[in-house]
Amino acid sequence: MKDKKVMIVLMISIFVFFIVMFLLFGVKNIKRGNTAATIVVGETSVFTYQNRQWNNIRNSSSVQSLNWKPFHIFVDNEELGEYYLWHNDGKWYVFDQDNNAVLIDGNLLAYNSNFEIPVSSFAKETVTDRKYVDSVLMENNISISSEFTTIYQVPFDLDQDGVEEMFYVVSNAFIDEYEPEYIFSFVFMVKEEEVVMIYKDVNSNRSFNGCKPFITSFLDVDQDDAYELLLGCGRYSIGEQIDMLYDYEKPEFKILISNQ
Repeated sequence: MKDKKVMIVLMISIFVFFIVMFLLFGVKNIKRGNTAATIVVGETSVFTYQNRQWNNIRNSSSVQSLNWKPFHIFVDNEELGEYYLWHNDGKWYVFDQDNNAVLIDGNLLAYNSNFEIPVSSFAKETVTDRKYVDSVLMENNISISSEFTTIYQVPFDLDQDGVEEMFYVVSNAFIDEYEPEYIFSFVFMVKEEEVVMIYKDVNSNRSFNGCKPFITSFLDVDQDDAYELLLGCGRYSIGEQIDMLYDYEKPEFKILISNQ
């Protein structure tokens, strides 16, 4: 009789354990599996997310199918509101509910989804301590006295653990004051005094080759309670901008989707 009671208690405990685990993880995973989103980045990229899969949309008919759909609009990472998008001649146009055109003066980011995508503002700062910048340059055999066309840092709590990481963007792409031996671009994160490389491009100088990177946005695109990094990279003249969405899976970053 005693053994039977022990078995019943054990079975109830196991049942409760699985119920708790399902509530903690199963419901959340099901919810994430049902999420769907379309993200528009500037004039160059349309990314879709469905069934936990990312796709790069380039087909003109697929892009046209987004016309007159409501999108949450951000300009230079600041929220503008919900408006309608219309695509024509390789450009996106924004309209309000009364079909009035809305002037967009800045970098466009927009999303249409069946869930809210948090998009966080961020602040660029001057790099006052070049400790980590110089270490990255030296590791890549680049002189620490090199001139830059872009150098700044951004503090941001990417993994939402209450501690800000520091992101650095460094490049000499499109420098015109002199002819460096190498054209380089680096984007990296410093977490717990460790450098985590995100984007690296080092090549011999061939006039205006290279790609100048910039942080577009921090946003949570998959409901995992952590932010992803949307990184852009501009090419010289008419070259198409590169857009890359990164996820941080300790100890490294991986690209979820790119327009390349």
